[in-house]
Amino acid sequence: MNIAFGEWQAWLNTLQGWCRPAIRMVLPLSALLYTQFAHADDYVPQFDRPSISYAPSVLPARSFDWEQGLPDFQHFNIDGVRSTTYNADTELRFGLGSSLELQVAGTPWNELDVHSAGFSSSVEGAGDTSLALKWAPTMPIKSLSFAMLGKVTFDTGSAAFSNGRAIYSLAAATSSDLGGSRSLGFYANVDHSGSVNTWTLSPNFNFPISGNLSGMVEAGRIFGGGVPSSTVVGGALSWLLRNRVQFDVFARRGLTSSSPDYQGGFGISVFWQ
Repeated sequence: MNIAFGEWQAWLNTLQGWCRPAIRMVLPLSALLYTQFAHADDYVPQFDRPSISYAPSVLPARSFDWEQGLPDFQHFNIDGVRSTTYNADTELRFGLGSSLELQVAGTPWNELDVHSAGFSSSVEGAGDTSLALKWAPTMPIKSLSFAMLGKVTFDTGSAAFSNGRAIYSLAAATSSDLGGSRSLGFYANVDHSGSVNTWTLSPNFNFPISGNLSGMVEAGRIFGGGVPSSTVVGGALSWLLRNRVQFDVFARRGLTSSSPDYQGGFGISVFWQ
């Protein structure tokens, strides 16, 4: 019973911390939703949230979107030390035309909570900032989508939430349309920082549920970089409103001792054209 109570108390603390930034962000976002509903059209954008991967497409020229975690989190429990990190990830995407897209991303708010027997601590701060360019060429097979992403992450964050040096990333994402609004995708990424390379591989399957509600299942594997490898599996739900606004929620479970016990979050993405 003591173990069960401790687990419930930990999850209540996690939920409380998760909701604080969400409440701060939802009210101003409601005004944006109102203006978007008034100018919706038939174009359906593909958002990068909430997958480990990203959309294998670019936004049309002179359009942009805002994708916001409200927030996302990951939780570790190692030898009785419980740590939860909350991230209000922000991504801005700008369509440049000619199959190109510019992205600016960062985490203006982070919080790390650590608890163990007789000890608790909490620290807040900003994370690093990244600049990326996505290229999505026209494919000879219409059912296939492909995009490459080159990114530089600058160590602009506070000490608790910064890599401490620049990260150079190169990624590729592909998707095959299976018909019936179903698709099968794969994502590969390499991060280079200092003299170390870290790889991420992730397959995903997307499917419709009902109306504008869709689902996704995925797995992710991170390895290299001189640290123990990590594997997670999970899924997500996305709800698209008027082809302009998407709400999402996702959850993942770690499968190895070095993986996060849980990852999750919910967010919103808004498109302007």
